[in-house]
Amino acid sequence: MGHDLKYQKNGQKINNKHPLYHFKRQVWNSNVDQYPAVIFECKSVDDVIGAIHYANENGLKITVRGGGFHPAGKSVKDNAVLVDLSHMNDVHIDEISRIATIGAGAKISEVDEVTQEYGLAVPLGMVSCIGVSGLALGGGIGYLRGKYGLTSDSVVGVHLITGQGEHIYVNKFHHPELFWAIRGAGQNFGVVTKFEMKLYPVAQHILAIDVIYDYKDLQQILEKVEKYRQTAVDDISFHLAFFYGDNAKPYIRLVGMYDGELNLKVEKEIIQPLLELAIPIADNTEIMTYIEMQKKFDSWVGDSFAVEGISLFFHELTNEMIQLLIEECESTEFSLHVTILEFHGKMNRISEYETAFTIRDANYLLIIDAETRKNQEAANKWVYDLYEKLLPYSYKQASYLNSSQENEEVIRNSYKCILARLVALKMAYDPENLFCSERKLLD
Repeated sequence: MGHDLKYQKNGQKINNKHPLYHFKRQVWNSNVDQYPAVIFECKSVDDVIGAIHYANENGLKITVRGGGFHPAGKSVKDNAVLVDLSHMNDVHIDEISRIATIGAGAKISEVDEVTQEYGLAVPLGMVSCIGVSGLALGGGIGYLRGKYGLTSDSVVGVHLITGQGEHIYVNKFHHPELFWAIRGAGQNFGVVTKFEMKLYPVAQHILAIDVIYDYKDLQQILEKVEKYRQTAVDDISFHLAFFYGDNAKPYIRLVGMYDGELNLKVEKEIIQPLLELAIPIADNTEIMTYIEMQKKFDSWVGDSFAVEGISLFFHELTNEMIQLLIEECESTEFSLHVTILEFHGKMNRISEYETAFTIRDANYLLIIDAETRKNQEAANKWVYDLYEKLLPYSYKQASYLNSSQENEEVIRNSYKCILARLVALKMAYDPENLFCSERKLLD
């Protein structure tokens, strides 16, 4: 017990004999079955520092779990130290500076509930059970992307514990090169325990756009979406989702959010075109609270799934690429969830040199998730083969690493244009490659 107290302050150290061990090592992707050497359930910075010292003294790697999940389940690793930050989820608002201080274990819902009391919000993701930490460190694409940018664009400072157990504050004045890196490639350099993030005005009530179209109209819809996207206002962002599998006829669902003044002109020129891209099967567009919108599709995620997924950015959706995608999806035996997010506005106006999220000229992001319960090995192969087939059409061969399975090729393709800069920082802040959970930079 005395040895354990050396590392524990407020949290607890959970080994494989602990009754909570198997519960705590579980991740959202049920394909992942990893056995960490020990789990540190942290409630303070001192707990995190203790976990890092323990890893160093025992020659172990470190993975970090924030408040949510990564689809690839990279927060756990066999025989590594798992630093669990889920209890470090406090949220504090400074109304004067419009800065939110957010614990790295907070979920989107926990942040939204506090910020909306002030009529404010941080640009976060589109499902309320996702963790803020992964979004902020890896990009963060949500409904406010057109108006206010990515989650990582709102980060103005972080508290970070290095691989040597040093607590440092990082912003544009302190460790500026690291500040660049943590906004897009942040999992590589230490454990972020707290974020300082810009807040923006967001009305309590917004317009939730939700239209269902016939799958046969996909090509027509994509052509109209591209024309609409070219002149779209910042107040609106949307995506298309379609499903294959379980012998159900696929359909197209357009989901978006408009956060701005509503009047007859807006309804006619901005909203109505999205409601008549083709003849709709159903139109569930309605005014609801921002918090309700953030939770609207939580059921799509669920508590657990067995999935394999890929993502790629695109400058354009060519007929050839779409035809390839359709043929591959229609010919497979696996249940699939395909999402196409359109990009415009603030997130595309930020310089590619400002943060380590450098994909600023892409117009679309394609995300494909295959359910793997029936045949995991075959599903994994199909997903990776599809990735290879789509790669030549993609923008800079880059994936959105917050929503992809990750192997060395995917990571190096995605970081290609900034890899040397990231490796130099890795050598400076984590030369022993202690933090190797998600974005592998060093062997």
